[in-house]
Amino acid sequence: MRERDFEEYLLSDESIKSKMKAVNSRLSKARLIERELGVDLDDVVSDDEKMFHTLMRVKQETNDHNGNNSNALRKYYEFSNGRRFPTLAEYKYKVV
Repeated sequence: MRERDFEEYLLSDESIKSKMKAVNSRLSKARLIERELGVDLDDVVSDDEKMFHTLMRVKQETNDHNGNNSNALRKYYEFSNGRRFPTLAEYKYKVV
């Protein structure tokens, strides 16, 4: 993960209200995903199939009841690709 660049991206995101708290939380969740799932976020977000499967794993394996872990991964995808990743349902429908 390109942590410093991601942090700068989050700090410049006008939709994030509580800057330091929200930024630190997303960075922490992104690190948790890499550590718990044994993945590199740069690799994950480079391929939509990997992104979809990793989001499914995040949901199942990281106790992501409130969606905060998934949100951090989605923000990293947006940072890396310049666009949002579709919802899981939209992606499954598009692929099928």
